[in-house]
Amino acid sequence: MLSQIQQLAQKGLQNGFLKSISSTVVNNDASSLIFHYGPFASNLFYYFRHEWIKSFIKNNGGQYNFLWVDSIDQVIQTPNMTIGWQTKLPNSNSHPPLLLKRENQEEDDDYLCINYIKPVNDINLVRLANERTSFWKKYFSKREKLEVISIKQNQFNINYHFSSNVEPYHLETIQSNNNSSLNLLLNINHTLVTLLIDSEMKSLHPLLAVHQIGIKSTSKTTELSFYLSKLLSYKYHLRVLRLNDDNENADHIPFHILLNDDSIKNGLCLVWNRDTQLNEQIHVKQVAKHLADYFHSLEYFV
Repeated sequence: MLSQIQQLAQKGLQNGFLKSISSTVVNNDASSLIFHYGPFASNLFYYFRHEWIKSFIKNNGGQYNFLWVDSIDQVIQTPNMTIGWQTKLPNSNSHPPLLLKRENQEEDDDYLCINYIKPVNDINLVRLANERTSFWKKYFSKREKLEVISIKQNQFNINYHFSSNVEPYHLETIQSNNNSSLNLLLNINHTLVTLLIDSEMKSLHPLLAVHQIGIKSTSKTTELSFYLSKLLSYKYHLRVLRLNDDNENADHIPFHILLNDDSIKNGLCLVWNRDTQLNEQIHVKQVAKHLADYFHSLEYFV
């Protein structure tokens, strides 16, 4: 188990997900390996936070007002309101095998919080736990490592158990409070680590990938490459990287569009799918809409 974590940590350093702390050495020490966020881990946090918040807006059907604030103290809490914010909470003192922290971060852990201000009898706690578990399963390939535990009558914990002989990562806690509100707490540190471990520091879920589409062209198709890149970025809001010979290790990108000289003549390009390893031939007039529809469908797929 330790050697597997060491190998993943080395890959994370190479791929920009981890940033070494001067005192961190990937060795045989049995204690947790601790790293700073690499540049791509910061991107992952931004994209996952977006997905996490969107899941609440989507599921409440407009019944409860959703408000994101810098601090819970900024607002007067009223019924039928859902408030989200980021805060720091005391460290849980758990020691799973790999941990991340921001530079200059104190001992406290970063959390995302959601507070439902409404009677608890309006919410079926078990059903909510099932909804949250479905949300988490969407982003993990090793779903069997996710577990939902009811510690108390009014609390569920969603964990990721990397191995039976190490402490689990604590992802999300669902807890009702005195029959007046309900809180959800997401441990940012543990969430980022588990997403990276599950993807083996490489193949993140397409909605969380730093770059979602790579475009590789020839000298004759450069102008067409620019056109597709702008269309995918500005119209469909997808994250695009134009590939060149320096991008030899771009196989973590979910889709590659390959333009060759014949693309000018016959209008066809190849689309390589990272997850299926298949190439599909699509007309350049249809490829942007085709990929945009795919990513849109992922938002509703569990």
